[in-house]
Amino acid sequence: MCRIENRTGNVLRFALIIFIMSCILYFGCGSDPEEDQGATPEESLQSGWTDYDSREYGMAILAFEKVFTEDVPTAIAADAYNGLGWVYLSFSRSAGVNQKNIATALSKFQEAIAHDATNADAWVGQAGLLLARRGSQDDLRKALEAIDKALQGNSEYLYRHDYDSEADLHALKAQCYYYLGERGKTLDEVNRVLAIEKNNIVALAIKGLL
Repeated sequence: MCRIENRTGNVLRFALIIFIMSCILYFGCGSDPEEDQGATPEESLQSGWTDYDSREYGMAILAFEKVFTEDVPTAIAADAYNGLGWVYLSFSRSAGVNQKNIATALSKFQEAIAHDATNADAWVGQAGLLLARRGSQDDLRKALEAIDKALQGNSEYLYRHDYDSEADLHALKAQCYYYLGERGKTLDEVNRVLAIEKNNIVALAIKGLL
């Protein structure tokens, strides 16, 4: 979840073309416009996550943005911002490090948390982004804090996509401690992961490096 590899400019351009094509297909071949206009914010939010899970990122953005066309409960608005954060984070994963997407994703996660600090998924997204960026030790420290906030947040928002269990969250913490050079804490988190999921690939890889 947290690893972003550098790719060529051609791959980035290809990803942008796919995004544009997705938008065109959404308007040209999607559902009936009258049905779209009649969708509730809850339905738009669900559509956004369905499109995200299908990697239809252009359509996911449109669905999440549609949530804001009317007044909505704070929790729904927060999760729509959260969804946008994950979309832009996923853009960066697939197209190489793109600082604009990274900045946009971070702002969306922060907006989600500002609306609803109990949205654990937004904290996880922010943690993953900061670990991926790790421009400084401060990024890694904030990522650790974000994971702790996620574990203390509303569990209904956890394990819906991209990560499957508490083991993945402790694996995320292990990576942060590893990059901070804190071997003891890294091993502690690795052991927590393996106690939950003995075959966790990330934990086993980190353990092999210690």
